[in-house]
Amino acid sequence: MPRRSLSAALTLTLAATGCAAHASSDSSTLKIGYFQGAVAGPEAVVAADPGLASHVKAKLELRPIDSGVAGMAQLRADAFPVVSGVGNPPFVGAFSSGTDVEVVFAESIDESGLVVSDAIKSNGDLKKIGVLVGSTLDFQLRGWLKSQSLTDKVQIASFASEAAEAAAWKAHKIDAVYISQSFLIELKKHGGRVLTTASDIAKLGYAAVNLLAVGTPYARSNRPVVQQLVCQISKAQTLAKGDQAAKYVRPAARFLGVRPDDAVEATKTYPYIPAGEETGWLKGADGKASSGRLAANFQRTAEFLVTQGRAKTVPSLDTIAAHIDPSFWDKAQSGGCS
Repeated sequence: MPRRSLSAALTLTLAATGCAAHASSDSSTLKIGYFQGAVAGPEAVVAADPGLASHVKAKLELRPIDSGVAGMAQLRADAFPVVSGVGNPPFVGAFSSGTDVEVVFAESIDESGLVVSDAIKSNGDLKKIGVLVGSTLDFQLRGWLKSQSLTDKVQIASFASEAAEAAAWKAHKIDAVYISQSFLIELKKHGGRVLTTASDIAKLGYAAVNLLAVGTPYARSNRPVVQQLVCQISKAQTLAKGDQAAKYVRPAARFLGVRPDDAVEATKTYPYIPAGEETGWLKGADGKASSGRLAANFQRTAEFLVTQGRAKTVPSLDTIAAHIDPSFWDKAQSGGCS
């Protein structure tokens, strides 16, 4: 759910207020790193809806981030204890380098696309592709290039933000961008077409998963708050795809920097993980996190990070499992949501 640029006035307002959303009268505060953009992330839906937010006994403050890598760095620096929507490469890279963090909920399968202009007629025409450095998109793009035997033929241009790569593509400085759904609407308006999608690339074995990540010390010390956050994040995703989706998505647009209508349209088709599939991501049939889909995905992600020089070794499944905590979701399924 990477961000889309805000107007200067809104940016100043967000910086001054920290996007505060009062979840209760409790004096505690929960700061959450999040992505702005057309898609309404579940954290924005929760923060914008008094009914959902009231269950989380803390004052929610949404803090915009440009990338998952930046979000994990800020979490490690104690800027906030929670990041919503972080992809698997930044998350795996973070715990591999010593960040004490765990995933408590798998939010969505990313729906990104490789955007090109009409000048690109086939894969062979590609020379330079922009992507968010170190991101899930980077992981998927490199996997796709490898599958198409283009690794040594196409240059990857790394960007610190998706807004920057979108601008470079519009200025014809690069041939293509592999970019999140949040930007696809805008780039299509500028003549872009999608050559391949995240769903296509996932079938090749390179799945992009967006996660709710929490600093482990915070999760241990504030279990009731994290429990209700997981509960309300899950509920928000269901509501954002339901019959009354617009009722919940439109108010969330104030955190996203887009028009409410654009948020409703983009969120409508966004692939949140259905509640019925959540358990399988967090743990396997044997009840262990090490045998779940996330653990296997994280191991493949670590292999990618090692080849890119962003990690030294591939962690064992047991090490990976130590950073996946299914207990909050388990409790949510057994009556733990108020």
